[in-house]
Amino acid sequence: MTRWQLGPGWLARSVHAIIQAKRWHWLILVTWMVPLLLAGFFDLDHQSLMAHDEGLYARRARVIVDSGDWVHPWAAPHHKTPGPYWVVGLFITLLGRHEVAVRLPSVLASIGCLLLTYAIGRRLLTPKAALLGALSLGVAPLWLQYSRLATPDVLFTGLILLAIWLLLTADRPEHNASNNLTHRHWFYFGAGITLGITVLVRSALAAIPIACLLPYLLLSGRHHLKQWSLYLGGLVGLLPTAVWLWLCWQRYGMAMINSLINFPVSQGLTADRAKSPLFYLFNLLVNDFLWSFFALGAVILLVISLIKAKTRLSHPQISLLLIYPLSYLGLLSFASTKLPHYAIPTYPFLALLAGYAMEKLVKTIPTHPIKGLLHAINGLLMLLGGLLTVAACLALTTNLLPNTDDISPYAPIALGLGPAWFGAGLLWFNYDAPKPKLLINWLALLLLGQWLSLVIAWGTADLGNINPHMKALLIRNDIQPILQTKAIDFSPGLNSKRSTLLRFYTPKLGEKLNTLEQVSPGDYLWIEDSELSNLKQPYESLGQIKQTHLVRIDF
Repeated sequence: MTRWQLGPGWLARSVHAIIQAKRWHWLILVTWMVPLLLAGFFDLDHQSLMAHDEGLYARRARVIVDSGDWVHPWAAPHHKTPGPYWVVGLFITLLGRHEVAVRLPSVLASIGCLLLTYAIGRRLLTPKAALLGALSLGVAPLWLQYSRLATPDVLFTGLILLAIWLLLTADRPEHNASNNLTHRHWFYFGAGITLGITVLVRSALAAIPIACLLPYLLLSGRHHLKQWSLYLGGLVGLLPTAVWLWLCWQRYGMAMINSLINFPVSQGLTADRAKSPLFYLFNLLVNDFLWSFFALGAVILLVISLIKAKTRLSHPQISLLLIYPLSYLGLLSFASTKLPHYAIPTYPFLALLAGYAMEKLVKTIPTHPIKGLLHAINGLLMLLGGLLTVAACLALTTNLLPNTDDISPYAPIALGLGPAWFGAGLLWFNYDAPKPKLLINWLALLLLGQWLSLVIAWGTADLGNINPHMKALLIRNDIQPILQTKAIDFSPGLNSKRSTLLRFYTPKLGEKLNTLEQVSPGDYLWIEDSELSNLKQPYESLGQIKQTHLVRIDF
C-alpha cells in the first residue's frame, strides 16, 4: 500500500468518530445546515423575490398586514386557506417588509425538517443511516432552494414529518406502559393537531400526505386508528380552518366554498402544463443528483428483501420509507399540472432511503454487478470532476472559454464540486477492493464537496437574487426618496409577474388604474413600455425594469 493510500485514513477516522458520537448528531446537523441556509441570506441588496410563487405569498401577506384584516382582506372569495399568509405576515410585522422576513419561516422550517428526518430515521433505521440521510437532504439542490424561498412547501413538509414522528414516538415501549398511557395520548393528540393544521397551510393539497399515510396506518399502525386522542387532536387542528371558513361564509356564502374546491380541481385537470407521467422521476434524478441514485438503490434492496420474505409488508421501513414516497409521487403524477416543488414533501423520505443505501454499502462487500456499476459511476465522477476543475481554473485565470464573463461567477462553485468528485473517483480506483475505510472516505468527499459548492453558490452567485434588475432599480439612491415619499400607481396593462413583485416592494401603493386617462400631473406610475405611447401627458422615465418603467407625469 502506498503512502498516499494511508494518508486519507485520518478522514475515515474523523468521519467514523463523528458518526459514532450519537449525542452530537443534532449539533452536527445544525452546524451542517446553517451555513447552507444563511450564506448570502442577509445581503438585502442582492436578494429579490421570485414572482411566482414567492411574490404571490409575500404580496398577499402584505395585504393582510396593511389592511389589518387577518381573515379575508380580498374583495372576492380567495382560493386558498390563509396559513402561509399568516406566517409570512407575522414575520413582516416583527421584522419589516423585506426578503429576510418573508423567507425566514422556510429557513427555520428547513432546520426543523432536518432534525425531524434524523429523528424519524433513528426510529426506522440506525443512527448512522439516519445521520447520513439527513446530511444528504441538506445538500439536495431543490430542497435547499425551497428552504430559502418564501413558499409553504418546506413548512408543509415539516408538519407532515412532525406528525409522523409523534406517531412513531407514541409507539415507544416506555409510552405503552400502564403508568405512561397519558403521555402516549398526548403524542397522539399532537399528531392529530399537526395533521389538522396542514389543511390551513396547504388547503386541498393536505389530502395527499394524509392519503399516503393510510398504507402505514393500515399495515403497520392499525392501533393508531383506535386512539380517540388522535381524532380529537385532528378536530382541534382543523378548528382554525373551520373558524376562518365560518367567518368567510358570513361574507360570501357558498361562493367561498366553491372557490376553495374549484381551484384544485381546475389545476388538476388543466392541460396547460401537462407533462409526462415520468416527470417527477426525471426531476428527482436531476434535482436530487447523486442522492437520488442511492435512494433508487435502497428501493431495489427493500423490494428484494420483501420478495425474499426477509421483510414484511407491515414493517414501517416498507410502509413509511418505501410505500409513502412512492404513493405520494404516484398521486402527483395523475394530475396534469406537474411542478418540481410539488414533490418536496417526499425528499426527507428519499434522503432516509439514501442513508439506508449508504450504510448498506459501507457494511457489506459489493457484489460483482454492484462493483461494476460503482466503477462506472466513479469513472463518470472523475470525468465530470476533472472537467469542472479545468473549466473553473480557465474561467478564473484566462479568457479562453466562450462567455467567460458569464461563466466566471460560477467558477468558485465548480472548484468546490470538481475536485471532490475527481478525488472521490480517484480514491475509489486507488484501492484494489472496496473496504469500509475507503467507502467512508468516498461518501465524505461526495457530501463535503456538494456542501462546499452549495455554500459557495448561495454566498457568491446571487442565487437568491431572482429579479436583480428590479432590485437594482429599487435601491438606487435617486429612486429611494421617491418610493419612500410618493404613492406609485399601477397602469392597466402592467406585466402580471412584475406587478406582483412591485405590489410587495413599493412602499406607498397607489391605485390600479382602469385607464391611463386617470393620471394627473405630478403622479408617479409603474407602466409597461407598450403603454407609453397611449399617455397623453408629457412624462419622464425615471428608471426601467425590463419592459416596465417608473415614470413621473410632468406638469
